[in-house]
Amino acid sequence: MKQYLEHAISLAKMVEGQTGINPPVGAVVVKDGRIIGLGAHLKKGDKHAEIQAIDMAGNDNVKGATLYVSLEPCSHDGATPPCAQRIIDTGIQKVVYAARDITLAATGHEMMVNAGIDVHYEPHLFAEKLYAPFFTSKTQTMPIVTVKVSASIDGKQATDYHESQWITSKAVKADVFKLRHMNDAIITGNGTLTVDNPSLTVRTEDGRHPARVILSHSGNINWDATLFHDKVAPVYVYTDNSAVVSPLEHVQVVQLPDTDIDTILHDLYTKGFGRVLVEAGPKLTSQFLASHYISTFILYLAPKIIGGQGKHQFFQTDWVAPLDQLNTFEIVHSEMIDTDMKLHMKRK
Repeated sequence: MKQYLEHAISLAKMVEGQTGINPPVGAVVVKDGRIIGLGAHLKKGDKHAEIQAIDMAGNDNVKGATLYVSLEPCSHDGATPPCAQRIIDTGIQKVVYAARDITLAATGHEMMVNAGIDVHYEPHLFAEKLYAPFFTSKTQTMPIVTVKVSASIDGKQATDYHESQWITSKAVKADVFKLRHMNDAIITGNGTLTVDNPSLTVRTEDGRHPARVILSHSGNINWDATLFHDKVAPVYVYTDNSAVVSPLEHVQVVQLPDTDIDTILHDLYTKGFGRVLVEAGPKLTSQFLASHYISTFILYLAPKIIGGQGKHQFFQTDWVAPLDQLNTFEIVHSEMIDTDMKLHMKRK
């Protein structure tokens, strides 16, 4: 029934942002009109949602049951055995799923059908939207990238004299903490580290602190900055300066041939970071907004006009693109947060 598939998708949505490079998945086992098992993939390397749900129901109870799952069960060996084989072994009679896993050569659907299971693909628009960034990320071996900007209504992240605290309200800060919680790592530039000395933590109850990633071409790092000493989450410094050495044991310097964002994103993906949030100044923010790597753009606008020469306008380029070649975003959600406007946009 449709309601059980909706439950599975809701479970997947609940764990979005905490599964690393793996997709968030929810599963529900139903027998004789009753839910007997629930599951969600809680973190990379842990049991998949289908296995969690089967274990909760118990192997003796799932024979003849129906499994509803948000994403097509996997058919390959990875950090965990294939879910499709476990489903076959337990004697589940029917499987209904909401989104196909287009990244797999061999499908769990076919594997289960060949084993005599009644398998149904029931396309669900929300599930397709939920997994679209994951499919792109896995194909490109790049994290899902969100860019966050807090600015005045005329697009300034700071005044021409670097004053930026606080353009938006305290309520926006609380919303940003939730956004950080949904990501594996936060990327910022050495300029922001030097001027603002941010902690980039999640100051909410039971919040998950993402890793902090500092990009520095010069390697001229202020090692006294707060985030190097709080030890609440890992810190990585990316640089192409081979002379940079971390004076702190818990801070890792990653030296790459170049500090282009595609090189850095690929390296972060190989380290298991599936979702990254960019919180940076105009230079780095503009690089990401002009790239094809960005998936989501979160813009907080304060009803203030800063003016000046626009030294800290959040989007700046050395070129002017024709109107028919601009990066375009679709506003998928908007809301008022205190006196500020939040725009949630997806790249078209």
